[in-house]
Amino acid sequence: MLVRIIAVFISLLLGTLTCQPEGGQLMEYDRYTLQAYMTPVWEGGVVYNETVMFVDNADGSVDPAPLLYEPSEILSVRSFDLLTEYQPGIDYTVENGRIALTLCSRIHRWAYSDYYPAHAIPGATFEKTGGGYIAFGEGDTFFKTQIAVTYRHKGRWNGVKPVFAGELKNTLRKLRTGEKVTIVYYGDSITTGANSSNTQAPFVPIWTRLVTAKLSDSYPKSSIEQINTAVGGTNAKWGCQNAQRLVAAYRPDLTVIAFGMNDAGTPAVSYAASILGIIEQTRRSNPEAEFILVSPMLPNREVSGFYGNQYRFEKVLSCIADLEQGIAAVPVWSMHKYMLESKRYYDMTGNNVNHPNDFLARVYAQAVSALLVCDNQ
Repeated sequence: MLVRIIAVFISLLLGTLTCQPEGGQLMEYDRYTLQAYMTPVWEGGVVYNETVMFVDNADGSVDPAPLLYEPSEILSVRSFDLLTEYQPGIDYTVENGRIALTLCSRIHRWAYSDYYPAHAIPGATFEKTGGGYIAFGEGDTFFKTQIAVTYRHKGRWNGVKPVFAGELKNTLRKLRTGEKVTIVYYGDSITTGANSSNTQAPFVPIWTRLVTAKLSDSYPKSSIEQINTAVGGTNAKWGCQNAQRLVAAYRPDLTVIAFGMNDAGTPAVSYAASILGIIEQTRRSNPEAEFILVSPMLPNREVSGFYGNQYRFEKVLSCIADLEQGIAAVPVWSMHKYMLESKRYYDMTGNNVNHPNDFLARVYAQAVSALLVCDNQ
């Protein structure tokens, strides 16, 4: 174990680890469909139900909301549940490629004093970085106030993106031949599907179920058993301590490991040891087990105490994947960071602290699926 950890960090120090990134027919966008929601945001000329949110400035004005790409045609602006369609010129206008609210718009906007309260509210605020307070909420507190925009664009994704992981040979062989594939999803609250709409409109499945559904759709002969043993509030050390019971005991063919958000204070070397420990315990029960390692999204830097060492973990996971057979890494951290160059944090958040909404959770699912589904396979 020690030798493997040292190898990981030698590669990191040498800087040898880099990610190698590699408009069709319009789909339905007034309801959830697997085809539309699993269309990668980094491909094609249409983005389906991209989310944005509006927050007043201190002076009561509200800025137009930026999209991931500059739109060439807005196809739909709807409430997050997709049940209400907002009208151009009445509810919104498009200004320099951004969605702007009209004076009489029906679209929700957060009052500045609600988003940045003057005083702490138990269960509804956190301390704000630099002083003051910022809104927080679980359930649908945030996503019910967001809107979904479907649009055409001519832009290009210039960030890191996932690539087909041909090295996951055992999993791919079983998917292609129709053998049973057991997948264990293991991580923290993001992997449990926290702040997903799966129980209310638009009824989007949690990201792990989206991955399984995509694989089943792409490999119709396959027989997939999905097991989700994620537990909210946990970190990588906890994951290692409980791996025998929650992963290895199932003898999975593929384990998707997604810890890191709750490891803000964890040194990278300790994080690496925990991830390697999960892998080692699982391979004792199934030597042919394969793994997908998912880096976390970014926590909200405006919220005090949540942003820490998470930015280090993507390189750690990629290095483990480079040094170990049958392991691939997913660059969610880099992808989210790239998206934040265009969009605001609250446009894609589920709780305004450290959970994705459906739109960002779809990026998790799209990225993990891309490792196992290739158009040219």
